[in-house]
Amino acid sequence: MEQKYRFPPVDEYSLENGLKVILLPDREQDGLLITLQLPFGKFSDICGKEGISELTLNLLQKGSGKYTAEEISDKLENRGVSIFSDVSEEFMRIGIRMLSKFVDEIFPVFWEMVYKPEFDKSEYNRLMREMVTALKAEIVDPHIIASHHFYKQLAGSQHPAGRFVSQDTLKKINFTDVVSFYRESFRPQNSTLVVAGNFVPRDFKNKWNKLLLEWKGNGRSQVCYASSIEPDRKAIRLIDKPDLTQTTIIAGHPVLGEVNPLRNQIILANYILGGGNFSSRLMAKIRSVCGKTYGVNSQIISEREFGVFRIATSTQNNHVGEVMAIIMEVFQEFCEHGIEEEELEKAKKFITGNMAFQLEGISNLVEKILWLQYLERPYSYLENFNELISEISLDSVNSAIKKTFFYEKLTVVTVGKRVEIEEDLKKFGTVKNYFYRNKIKD
Repeated sequence: MEQKYRFPPVDEYSLENGLKVILLPDREQDGLLITLQLPFGKFSDICGKEGISELTLNLLQKGSGKYTAEEISDKLENRGVSIFSDVSEEFMRIGIRMLSKFVDEIFPVFWEMVYKPEFDKSEYNRLMREMVTALKAEIVDPHIIASHHFYKQLAGSQHPAGRFVSQDTLKKINFTDVVSFYRESFRPQNSTLVVAGNFVPRDFKNKWNKLLLEWKGNGRSQVCYASSIEPDRKAIRLIDKPDLTQTTIIAGHPVLGEVNPLRNQIILANYILGGGNFSSRLMAKIRSVCGKTYGVNSQIISEREFGVFRIATSTQNNHVGEVMAIIMEVFQEFCEHGIEEEELEKAKKFITGNMAFQLEGISNLVEKILWLQYLERPYSYLENFNELISEISLDSVNSAIKKTFFYEKLTVVTVGKRVEIEEDLKKFGTVKNYFYRNKIKD
């Protein structure tokens, strides 16, 4: 009999400043992983100044009240400490990995970056140049071009999912904007600090709670999530990039996000359609049988309330019509007739087995803790995950498919050589043409 997963004991409490602290001791570890999750991300960027959240988080790491960027770097490198950060759509994280014996020396440096950053103007200028340089490479990448057009078509400019970082938006950001954004957005309220590894929770509280309270924060207290969008229109976009011999294709439509009560049914269904590598229907049909592409996949990409379903592939320009026809055929069959019991059982085995791997190791466990915090789910969700998946019936999955997937409302975006692919695309509907260097319009 398979042993049921038990979530390890955690010490969880909230401080007077609103910061939630979660302590996860593991005395078998030599190291310590400390991660702070803040309740906002790219979707909270100021309209017209997209990129400000990423720029602010990066600048946070370039000096504090006591230390310059060089001094912080030297301190971390001399102790083998790594600092990491990431800006997602609706949250961001910053943290450190280190040996536990260095916590007294390193943790105050890390925390001072959070609550008392220096905001050095020269570092700001350097980071801005780096972001602009990175964007210059992105604007010629077919996959990024296709993704931006896809979200713009679905969401429009009024929805945060339809807005992107560009050279124009970065030019509108100034140093004062970044400082103001930090003061208004970076706050302990609704933020979560997870400390995991080799330490004693009682000692941590006694030594560091006072320092944690130094972070006051008086900015926004409400957490904002992007709203869901109804799939209500079919569209085909062709973005002309004349130098391409292959065409990048994205097709999909909006779905409900992580709070969708049918989320697990939809994840299982998507695995069968295109998330299961060589075992998926799309891969089996397009690559294994027809040999028209090296790979095709489908994904459910979701935030708390907003989400999208998308199919992505690339193929030679002369195969675009055939590949599109196969995608439409497979997806229509999936929408109208659903899946079969044997497919569902295979999907369940993968989903539950994959979750077991996601719970291995202290880093993965911290990731899951923060994920649960973001979604306001109890730890028992992971403990009962296998049972939740195993109890899902074939009828419930097929019912969820009919409520979620709509082949007649697909948005299709292609990036390729217009003169070679436009006539093929016209077979599937009215085509709107764009040039890859032009600004993306609704």
